[in-house]
Amino acid sequence: MVNAGNCDENAFCVNTLGSYVCVCQNGYFRDGMKCQGSSIWTPWSPWSVCTVSCGVQNTMRVRLCTHPESGMRCEGPSVQLKHCDSVSPCPVLGKWSEWSPWSTCTQLCSGITRRIRVCNNPAPAHGGLPCTGTFEENLACRHSDCPTDGGWSPWTFWSPCPSSCGIGVVKRSRLCNNPAPENSGNPCLGHDYEEGSCGFPLDYCKYLTRPMDAVVKGRWI
Repeated sequence: MVNAGNCDENAFCVNTLGSYVCVCQNGYFRDGMKCQGSSIWTPWSPWSVCTVSCGVQNTMRVRLCTHPESGMRCEGPSVQLKHCDSVSPCPVLGKWSEWSPWSTCTQLCSGITRRIRVCNNPAPAHGGLPCTGTFEENLACRHSDCPTDGGWSPWTFWSPCPSSCGIGVVKRSRLCNNPAPENSGNPCLGHDYEEGSCGFPLDYCKYLTRPMDAVVKGRWI
């Protein structure tokens, strides 16, 4: 029979049909006649509050291992994490990828080369704005040794009519420099000089009130 006064301070006495036994309190275990403290977990704390309005955030809860002086370790983790379910993804603004290399010219001397980029770095998501600007660039293929065909400049103005009464001759010209032919390119087609008639026949001069009317009111013939 066990005297209740002989129970350890961490135990309590239980009457079992005429006899008494010492029973360890919760959190202690029996080692011979002495109740030793055992390591156990406290209850989990409440989950921490999610503070962000969008994006990714974890919420956390913790617990403590009691009676570590017993030398016994509590089994399991002391911290738990989980994603905040109520937080929506943040808008993602679209950004361009790097430009692709220039493509091969479609023709050696008069073709087009092309390069592109893609709005996927990152792609817009969750209401984010798309990329601004063009996704494609084109350039004319131009090599220094390509033939260049000649082109005419605009005609000059007609020269003044040299005759105030009677028939005169006017002239105008143009140059093959727009552009000039290069690297065996074709020359300009046509001529670079023209002449025309101006004024009135002499028989009409007597009808003119002023000699200069032949120039002002004359027509090309």
